[in-house]
Amino acid sequence: MENHFEDVSKYLQEGKKIILARIIKQMGSIPRAAGTQCIVLEDGSLKGTIGGGLLEHRVMERAKECLKKEKSSTMHFELTGDELSKTDMLCGGVADVYLEPVFPGNAVAGEIFKKISNFINEGRKGVLLTLVSDGIMLEDETSRLLIEEDGSTTGEIGIVPGEDKKRLAKFLEIKTPKLTEIQKGKESVFVEPIRPYDILYLFGAGHVSTFVASLANIVGFRVVVIDDRKEFANKERFPEAGKIMVLPFSDIFEKINISSSSYVAIITRGHIHDLNVLREALKRSDGYIGMIGSRQKREKIYQALMEEGVLEERLKQVHSPIGMDIGAETPEEIAVSIVAELIRVRASSDFVR
Repeated sequence: MENHFEDVSKYLQEGKKIILARIIKQMGSIPRAAGTQCIVLEDGSLKGTIGGGLLEHRVMERAKECLKKEKSSTMHFELTGDELSKTDMLCGGVADVYLEPVFPGNAVAGEIFKKISNFINEGRKGVLLTLVSDGIMLEDETSRLLIEEDGSTTGEIGIVPGEDKKRLAKFLEIKTPKLTEIQKGKESVFVEPIRPYDILYLFGAGHVSTFVASLANIVGFRVVVIDDRKEFANKERFPEAGKIMVLPFSDIFEKINISSSSYVAIITRGHIHDLNVLREALKRSDGYIGMIGSRQKREKIYQALMEEGVLEERLKQVHSPIGMDIGAETPEEIAVSIVAELIRVRASSDFVR
């Protein structure tokens, strides 16, 4: 799921007024899940998508009204029967979309979205609570609450008792975006877990990696390319990479921050480099680790690591040979199999981005 909170922070810093639209409730076969976001700007342009078709068109029209009136609005869609036949969508269902005005003049909103932008870039987590109610004015500073992992907060929502630390901590346990009623008969609150970007650390800048980097970037991974050869690891070969690091593989782990949102793909040019990178990755990552190569090569590397004291159970958690078994042969096909596996692992985690 694409995350536009960083874009919101950027637009606020640029002095732009926007509408942040999200699907807050979804039933049936609506193409996008609860938590899906898009941004509508004053010039009518759209950043992101909440499913396209008639639904998105109506949201954009309502967003123009919200920008003029400077008030929030909730939209209900029942894309079934005759209503569905008028759209270009192949599936139907029920969805609620919340349109929230976010303007530069709201200091609390600016602080909250700036913090969220920092969180997702620094590997920190939290949860954002947004009051869902029609007619909330843009200057309202009591409609958003950001809760950090340590329990500290920014902002406030009147129906959420900020002093109740135990109650606030329960929100941090929520793993997927959801609409919830805090108090019976009161307005609802939309709860959105904030988690870091999914970063793919791509060890090795060979031919396969060029395709992996491109595909992984398209599907939402932040790509860091790592190699000790400048003629391979450069912007000309990896224009989509967010970062390129030219250093010996043995030195790189002191320069990067591997978190639970990190994905390590070992696609170096040789057996020794693969062994050295895998050894260090196993020490630092409890997330995805994948290594390219034949099963014979894998067994040799595993045997060497077990002789060093690495447990066999730990090695079983490594995805090797890397990628899904789709009969891939060419570098392009191998890249497809690798990125497909990354998507599958990401989708099976406790929170889908």
